[in-house]
Amino acid sequence: MSVIDASAVLAVIKRERGSEVVAARLPDAVISHVNLAEVIGRLVRDGRNDAEIDLILDSLDLNPVETTLGQARNAGARAGVKDLSLGDRFCIALGEERNEPLITADTDWAKLDVSVPLELIR
Repeated sequence: MSVIDASAVLAVIKRERGSEVVAARLPDAVISHVNLAEVIGRLVRDGRNDAEIDLILDSLDLNPVETTLGQARNAGARAGVKDLSLGDRFCIALGEERNEPLITADTDWAKLDVSVPLELIR
């Protein structure tokens, strides 16, 4: 198992470099509902309607998981970390809570101090 960040899901949707790495990992990956909201928000900003968004998400067969108080505390504790969105912080918190590797397209994460393995897709 692994935990997937919104940036990695968006790479698959947009067929960006590294998307094949993510696509291969999707069946065994989980995503927080907070990160899923980021994906949906980006699709809305890109002009997609609800039906299109549903088709895209259904095609990806994502495995969203509920957030926990522990994740909220972990994410909240990282509030001062530069360039980390709320979704980023929840992704990290979910990975650390489950002790599972993180998959992201965000190269800035390489500078972070996280307690689980980090897989950058590009």
